[in-house]
Amino acid sequence: MAAVAAAVGSAGPARLTLADVARAAGVSTGALVQRYGSKRGLLLGFVRWELSRDSSVRPMRAAFESAPDPVEGLIRAVVRSVGHEAEPAEFANNLAFLHLELADEEFRALLGEHIRGVRAELHGYLEAAVASGHLAGTADLGALAAAADSIRNGTQLAWAMDRSGPLAEALRRDLRTLLDPYRVIKEEQ
Repeated sequence: MAAVAAAVGSAGPARLTLADVARAAGVSTGALVQRYGSKRGLLLGFVRWELSRDSSVRPMRAAFESAPDPVEGLIRAVVRSVGHEAEPAEFANNLAFLHLELADEEFRALLGEHIRGVRAELHGYLEAAVASGHLAGTADLGALAAAADSIRNGTQLAWAMDRSGPLAEALRRDLRTLLDPYRVIKEEQ
């Protein structure tokens, strides 16, 4: 599956071939055909595999748990969830994969499952922030979780077009703009 991810990033879903993935994975093309049937089957298998291993949520949790407070934890979790700063061609190829996911009902259903999982994770971080007194209890946590996820996606797209400064800085800036009005400033004892 790492070979699929690398091939999508370097070739994009349209130019990707089973032979490319087989070569990168060190298996025969026939083995991929036998297991997945087609390129679409392989890509669906890849998305299911990504979802089954919680590949985006697990690193988010680690970043959240290592933060000094839950609000900063949410910010670190979102930054961690986007991964590395992709080169323009790799970002474009991954965006083309998203286009495939949006255009195909089966892919779209899996993408919806992913989004619901990420938003539930963000909602949990916001609940922890309220419970610890770092975030105002009057905030609509469902709406904040959805907005934080929208920032996660939208900031990446805007950054890919502009590329002024590091992506992590852009995400931190935009998330702080969203969350700062709800932050509770604790007085030092």
